[in-house]
Formats: sequence, structure tokens, C-alpha cells
Amino acid sequence: MAVRWFDFTNLSLLEQTRARVSKTLKEGIQLNMSTEESKKLLRRHINNKTHLITMFVDINDSTQMSLSLPDNKFALLVQCYAQEVSIAVLGYGGYVFKYEGDAVIVLFPAEDDDMKACKNALKCSKAILEIIKKVINPIFKGHELPEISVRIGLTYGYALVVLYGHDLEKAHLDIIGSSISLASKIVSIAKPNQVLVGESIYNILLSSADHKDFLNNTKFIEINLDPTKWKYLSHSDPESMYHVYEYTEN
Repeated sequence: MAVRWFDFTNLSLLEQTRARVSKTLKEGIQLNMSTEESKKLLRRHINNKTHLITMFVDINDSTQMSLSLPDNKFALLVQCYAQEVSIAVLGYGGYVFKYEGDAVIVLFPAEDDDMKACKNALKCSKAILEIIKKVINPIFKGHELPEISVRIGLTYGYALVVLYGHDLEKAHLDIIGSSISLASKIVSIAKPNQVLVGESIYNILLSSADHKDFLNNTKFIEINLDPTKWKYLSHSDPESMYHVYEYTEN
């Protein structure tokens, strides 16, 4: 499914994306950016744990932008960026869980095939960077808006789906667990346009020889973390720190 959105050798798709971004800046948001599909996904796991990949995407230095831009322009910038991130997520089989300010929180179900979910999430993260670089920023520049960069953090693990209330359809749904908490911590240490992944994703990808073709085209570089500030323990070795890796493509 992803190819239909992000094969940038296909000029028609690239032009469609450009046209949508340009139209959004002129007329407002073009899509119904509902999170209802993620709620449907989570309702199937109420009060149970489920395997998920959690991805946080947020705009770097957004506070400064909010101070320097008129409110309506900053809001339009965030809406446009969030719209294109949402389309990328859909194309790679993910679900937008929440929009929080300039952050987009995404879930990739991993119950049936954790390897596939990891690969899709990583490909999605790189597609988001490509969209921003090749489509969003050039158009923003033409509309006298600041170019943006984003930080992306991903983790894999169990999450407990909890319901705040009695009505399955109306009550607030949320997920609780170390995976989503760590994803928020990981994205906070990412640099602009950097994709950081937790150790579980790294270990899953290394565990299967069947996916060497994917690994041959990617590179994972372990991040040196300050032990006085990063105090989260590894899932596989409680005596050591939780490892974080930068994901890049060769």
C-alpha cells in the first residue's frame, strides 16, 4: 500500500501530494483527520495487553515558531504537517492514536507479525522525512512560512488498553505501558530529522535471517546516552541501560 503514496519516482504521486499541500494552505485542511479507526482497533483489546509499535512525531523548535508566527498561520502549519503525517501512517498500515499540539502519536499493530510492523513503521518514518523535505518545506517557503524539521521516536512492546468509564463507545480510551512512555522519552532526545528506535525494534530486526535484504539497506547506530540523565533499564538485561539506536538508510 505504501508505494501508492511515497514512490517519489512516480511524478504523478509527487504532484498529487504537492497539490494537496498547496490547497491546504489556501483552503484549509483537506481530510477528515479522525482517530476513530485507532479507537476501533483498541476497543478489541479493552483491559488486555496488546503488542504495538508506538511512534511519536513532533516538530522541532515548535515553541519558538508559535511565538514568532500569528496564531492562525502557526495553526495552519501544524494542520498541514499533521495531515501529511496521517496520510503516510495510513499508507504504511498504521493508526493515528492522538494529536497533541504539534505531536502526532501513532500505533502500528504488531500482534500478528512484529517483524512486518517494525519494517512498516521504519519505512513510514523515512517517508515522513522525505515528504517534509521534498514537498512541505518547498511549499512552505513559497508561502512565507518557516521550513520545519521533525523528531521521530519509536518503540515496541506491550500496552494495556484501558477504558475510562463504562460505555465502550463513549468512554475515553488510552494505553498504558513502558513502551509508550519510552517512545515519548526517546523522541525528546532526538535531533532534528533524526529517527531513534528502542532496543526491542533493533533486536526484532536482527533476530531473523529472512530479513537480511532489509538490514543490508539500513544502518543502526547506537546512541551514547548520559547515564546521569537516562536512567531507564533494558528489558533484556535489567543490569544495563535501555539502548537507543539511530535509524538511517544506506
